[in-house]
Amino acid sequence: MNAKISELNPALRWALFAALAGAAAFCLDQGIAAQRGLRVFPGALARPLPEDVGRFSLAAALADEARVAADWGYIECLQYMAGPYRDDGYWKDVLPHYREVQWLDPSFRHAVREGISVLGWLYRRPEEAETLARIAYADDRNEPRYAAYIAALAYQQHLDIQGVLRVLGPEAGREDAPEVLKRMYGNLLLKAEDWAQAKAYWTALAARSGDPLTLALAPRALAVAEQHLAETPDKGN
Repeated sequence: MNAKISELNPALRWALFAALAGAAAFCLDQGIAAQRGLRVFPGALARPLPEDVGRFSLAAALADEARVAADWGYIECLQYMAGPYRDDGYWKDVLPHYREVQWLDPSFRHAVREGISVLGWLYRRPEEAETLARIAYADDRNEPRYAAYIAALAYQQHLDIQGVLRVLGPEAGREDAPEVLKRMYGNLLLKAEDWAQAKAYWTALAARSGDPLTLALAPRALAVAEQHLAETPDKGN
């Protein structure tokens, strides 16, 4: 899809909206879909509205179809980060995109954790990542993993890479962690010059990941770690 969903004409948007409503359970990984069904949250309109919330999202919330709109919003967010919209120079709308998804459906935790990871460690905007994390945590106090992200972001803002690694290690090791977080954790190990741990981590990640980008980056990361281990073999013990 090259066009933004919000740019479609209203009739087509609502036709797509209705079609997705019938197939929503098949649009996401079964584990994520099941997780989203564990808890019922107050309706989107019962919680503070994001700034400049889109008309499509607002209409969906009024029609009691916020969860389906969150799926579309998430797709649109991925389109924005991968498509021509990135040419705004800073991906300035990443936070608004993920914030709108979180507002529509707080149970879509995977998308929210991904948004925090993208902002905090891929785009290196920990303040924006913390904004998203704190809003999500306020809406979903039963999700303690947000607290871990907030703590890691605090270390990030103080340039304490070891603190970030301590907090994010358990999160990066989870099978349902965002793929971007798994890659960023491996890169942080390289940045910390923990060559032995970086080699072990990237080896394990490549063995279990099915993500094409992760599999493409793993050999490069392993080559860097192995090169430094060869130069300083005592650090591999």
